[in-house]
Amino acid sequence: MKAINLKTEYLVKPIGISTTKPRFYWNCDEGESQSAYRIISKRDGVLTWDSGVIRSEHMTHIQYEGVQLKSRDRVEWSVKLWDEQGLEGEWTNSWFEIGLIKKDDWKAKWVSGNYKPKKNMRYPVDCFKREFKIDKAVSKARLYITACGLYEAKINFEKIGDFCLAPGCTDYRYRLQCQTYDLTSMINNGVNILELQLADGWYRGSTGCFGFTNVYGRQTKLLSQLEIGYVDGTTEMIISDESFCWSNDGPIRFADLKDGEIYDAAYVPTYQGMAKRTTEEVVPTASNNVDLKEHEIFEAELITTPSGKQVLDFGQNIAGFLAFNIKGKKGQEITLRCGEILDEQGEFTQENMQVKKPVKEIGKIKEILFISGKKLKDEMQATPKQEIKFFCSGKEDHYKMTFSVFGFRYVIVESDIEFEASSFRAIAVYSAMEQTGSFNCSNEAVNQFVKNTLWSMKGNFLDLPMDCPTRERLGWTGDAQVFFQTATYFMDVPAFFRKWLYDVKDGQLKNGKSSAVIPYAGARALYDSTGGSVGWADAVVLIPYRFWKCYGDQRMLDEFYEVMRKYAMYMIKNSGYRDKKQDKLNPYHKYVYEKGMHLGEWLEPEEFMDKRIGPRVLHTEICTAYLHYTMTCMAEVSDVLGKKEDAVLFREYGDGAKKAYNFLYLKQGSIDTDRQAKLVRPLAFGIASGEKKKNLEQRLIQVVKSRDYRIGTGFLSTPFILPVLSQAGAHEVAYRMLENEKSPSWLAEVKAGATTVWEDWEGKFSQNHYSPGAMCEWLFHTVAGIRVSGENHFIISPLPGGTFFYAEAEYKSLYGKVTSKWMKTDAGYSLEIFIPANTSADIQLPNGVNQVVGAGRHVYMF
Repeated sequence: MKAINLKTEYLVKPIGISTTKPRFYWNCDEGESQSAYRIISKRDGVLTWDSGVIRSEHMTHIQYEGVQLKSRDRVEWSVKLWDEQGLEGEWTNSWFEIGLIKKDDWKAKWVSGNYKPKKNMRYPVDCFKREFKIDKAVSKARLYITACGLYEAKINFEKIGDFCLAPGCTDYRYRLQCQTYDLTSMINNGVNILELQLADGWYRGSTGCFGFTNVYGRQTKLLSQLEIGYVDGTTEMIISDESFCWSNDGPIRFADLKDGEIYDAAYVPTYQGMAKRTTEEVVPTASNNVDLKEHEIFEAELITTPSGKQVLDFGQNIAGFLAFNIKGKKGQEITLRCGEILDEQGEFTQENMQVKKPVKEIGKIKEILFISGKKLKDEMQATPKQEIKFFCSGKEDHYKMTFSVFGFRYVIVESDIEFEASSFRAIAVYSAMEQTGSFNCSNEAVNQFVKNTLWSMKGNFLDLPMDCPTRERLGWTGDAQVFFQTATYFMDVPAFFRKWLYDVKDGQLKNGKSSAVIPYAGARALYDSTGGSVGWADAVVLIPYRFWKCYGDQRMLDEFYEVMRKYAMYMIKNSGYRDKKQDKLNPYHKYVYEKGMHLGEWLEPEEFMDKRIGPRVLHTEICTAYLHYTMTCMAEVSDVLGKKEDAVLFREYGDGAKKAYNFLYLKQGSIDTDRQAKLVRPLAFGIASGEKKKNLEQRLIQVVKSRDYRIGTGFLSTPFILPVLSQAGAHEVAYRMLENEKSPSWLAEVKAGATTVWEDWEGKFSQNHYSPGAMCEWLFHTVAGIRVSGENHFIISPLPGGTFFYAEAEYKSLYGKVTSKWMKTDAGYSLEIFIPANTSADIQLPNGVNQVVGAGRHVYMF
């Protein structure tokens, strides 16, 4: 038996991590079970840890316990396994490297462009250069770099690393991510040229729905430290300071994440000036996350719209870069605008993703008026523009977006330059998470929706879980919490969500709630006021809780417990009726929850949608249900961590909210409503039991059938409706709802030609919004029946139905790859499963078969 898929802190051979006591992970290959392991690690060839032979089946979360590590240490580690018969396997090797973890490690100085930014001005990209000479043999070279803004680095005219939009997105007031790059093979003997570009990015570019600028500051800046070690044992540093040459006369004349780029290929930076020294209080730290990278490449088909416009169709809605080759006369222009859809007349449009914002900066008072919907007399402009203006050099030009990222499928081309569609490419850009799950069945429309969901996940997981890659691009907490469990099936997300949870921690307000969008994106009057909304704010508790459940990672609970607790106490402090007169009417008034501003179910089909929003609108039913749900999770976490007093308090409020909910809404044994969300919620959260539960289930089934199996839930309840129907024994109803192609439904979007998931059921808003795709968890969890149920253990419990005559799924879990495939036969169903080495599974089949199996291939008939 040998170890495969070795990882350190969920990452494959990470460079520049910040933890000095990382944890190790692997899967087992060959054999049935692991009886023991041994880990050794070395630094510069010297042993730093030997675990000895450990009699254990553990292969995850195994913490390094060797000598104290420090900045810049590169550690080679190896693991050897023993199988169930005690046979010793071969060594498998990996490594990790620690970055700069102390403030004193940074010798570089913060620098900026040599100008003083003015109000209402946008500036070209800053270009920095430093030449240095190498006349000795190099043994090791590392570049440590970050920016308040976005940077791209080159050495000897070659891009350093493959991180896009570096250093990624954080709340710059509290945390700056830095990257570490290995330049050992890129440095030449002789003169070397280090070039750095600096753009606005999230720091001072337009952000959020309203496109506000300068959210974090008005002056972009960067920090760069190149450390060179020589074979003779000496070292040298090339650090950013006033010695760096600077100019902003390069080809990128304007760069904004959302609005786009203006690029003049005839420009070449002169570097005639010198960088300006500046300061920054936040000490950079590693993200301990996967990189943001380029991925799939799409070719274009040229179409002509009814009005004669030239439009490129890339066939897939993505978030990414546009690249092209072009040859025109010097100064000749080509303008490209990117969008998600064609309108009803077949014309290119951006109307579904744009809003109007003031051309000039506005003060705080006007900002509040603007985001509250008041019309301003200011001159207005559309945002996001998603526009490229390119001016030719007169030679063959090659262009690719650098400091912008667009959400698009279609590109309108405006130019008198002759071009071919084959000259254009669309490049998907997303965080480099390995795909871990796939699902396929006999219904091709369902398969397409699964693909759409995966593409929406890719299009919105750009260093943070965004809500859409066009209009807002915000880390809405609610989106992340409703989709988290689906995300764990589709892709390897632990490092990604761990990073974002630190963003959540940074963004928590003093009173315990968070902003509704994380990281901070300005517009505080809106995003902070909605931050306490149930279903959104609860992400602070529910994501660490689900992370622990899915990956068995108790450290996540340890690290974020105080953040979770602080929000739980905020809920307790704000429980009870707004109007104290109602206390006399409810014996459980203490556990009612309704205070604050709540967004409600959000985006139900139009016939059910509650048009009223604002601080005066009560959502007592939803809020009290979430008080029960969140407090119940908190009580379980507190128990696990030994926080007994907290557990008692949280359990009191969880149980009390359940009683309050039953008193308010289930006195008659059910809820008299046709709104699916109100029937799903008490079932999904375990609030109803006994006859009340049966009554709710029957009413829900009746309502679904009466709507001809069309979906009727909104943002918060859509992930639960199919599981709730399955658990009620109405799996055929669930299948019919899934396979329904009448609007509103998941497959109506597919029928309409969607390649990503719509934000709303009617398709009026964003066309790339992953959260309604949370339904896909049910396909893995119930249809294919693959569930992780603890360390090294699965439950395989498939539930065939609908028109499906086969379904199959593969899931590369933390414990190894598990597969499940069933097919309909003349005699019933056949099931073939594969359980990875060193794991076991409970097999639970509809015909009553219930047994435990070990690793390997297993076949059943039922």
